[in-house]
Amino acid sequence: MPTIGIDCEIILDGTGYFVKPGSYQLQQPRIRKAMVRADGSESYVDLGPGKRFWSMVILCFNELTRYDGTATGLTGQQYRDALRASYLGSTGGTILFSDPLNTSIAVHFDAYRERLLDLHSQIIALVAGQALAASYEVTLDLLEA
Repeated sequence: MPTIGIDCEIILDGTGYFVKPGSYQLQQPRIRKAMVRADGSESYVDLGPGKRFWSMVILCFNELTRYDGTATGLTGQQYRDALRASYLGSTGGTILFSDPLNTSIAVHFDAYRERLLDLHSQIIALVAGQALAASYEVTLDLLEA
């Protein structure tokens, strides 16, 4: 089981991940509405904070290390495949997300975008008969359930 602060920064669907520095964002908009009345004055209704929304870039790199310097034991491809499986398997449901404070939250996996860092290295590995060993940056959006 992954542990935040030891071998990961967040946990999503039971797998620990590292987040690209500066990419972790949390938004919580207010539920409110402003309207102009017939007499020209403004009506403002505030129902308080809405659901939280997270956006971040997950590092799916080869040879990532834990905080103690030892290897995590997973390749970039394995990290990417785990995220992809969570995204595809969560249709119509929720998954558990543990934020950097280790608070467990049920979320909807709202969006998934991946960026392959070096397509050339992936092609060379396949041509040489080696296992797929690509590194990715995966941007994901999570919405509080």
